[in-house]
Amino acid sequence: MILSVRKNILVSAGAFFLVFLVSFVVFLIEGRSRMNSIIFFPEPVLEGVTGEPRRLPRQKTPEGNARLLINEMILGPMDIRHTNIFPHNTRLRSVFIRHETAYLDFSPDIIFLDSKMRLSFDELVSAIRQTVLFNFRQLSHVVITVNGQIPGVASYLPPGGGK
Repeated sequence: MILSVRKNILVSAGAFFLVFLVSFVVFLIEGRSRMNSIIFFPEPVLEGVTGEPRRLPRQKTPEGNARLLINEMILGPMDIRHTNIFPHNTRLRSVFIRHETAYLDFSPDIIFLDSKMRLSFDELVSAIRQTVLFNFRQLSHVVITVNGQIPGVASYLPPGGGK
């Protein structure tokens, strides 16, 4: 009788340990394949921007991680208290990270804010910068271009008008 009780306790303890070990391994694998991110969206009630947590699959490169983060931002918020900041049809064309600077190039649609937009273009750019710099602590600058041009800066034309 005593041997049977000890055997049951030993089997239960072994099963518990096995389940714990499998859970711990899954936790370690899951933790490395996902990254915790915060995306900043406007919250009209607070009249500012607040962060919305997202758990995104980790990509192979820093550029891939930044691209995924910005594409999530373009998709919009999950929290109904937040509002979207990007105009309809905005696309992220390219992402480059060099040294401490991220270069993000958007489609021209980002410039055409519609009447539903609560942010100005400068506030939109500020929210993008805040999101990128918060999630990529190794970066110190974010350069945003539209169709390869920095908004508000005159385009370069060679002498002779480009002929």
